[in-house]
Amino acid sequence: MFKNYFIIAWRNILKNRIYSLVNIIGLSTGIAFAFLIGGYVWNELQVNKYIRNRDNQYIIQSIWKDPNQGFDLATIGPLAKALRQQYPNLVANYYRWDGITLMYQKGTNIFGKDYK
Repeated sequence: MFKNYFIIAWRNILKNRIYSLVNIIGLSTGIAFAFLIGGYVWNELQVNKYIRNRDNQYIIQSIWKDPNQGFDLATIGPLAKALRQQYPNLVANYYRWDGITLMYQKGTNIFGKDYK
């Protein structure tokens, strides 16, 4: 029974070659883009999956008096270190990122990377 269905489908594909080609290309392109979009969404949902205590992670944003001075996610350099020193029971580790450098402290180890 399935063999007959495949024979009929193959005959129709050969009979209407251009129409069949357009349909096959359109369907395969649609399925490929659906998989690409699904993969991108899955990847974005998995970004913070392995961070411990992700509900207790915070970003300090700045409100600059002069709007040309910096962007919202950049803060003055020593702010994160000062918060850790003044509130050691609240701030266990900190990251500082200003678009150019990245500083990370875990315990007594301090790591840095320059993106210039």
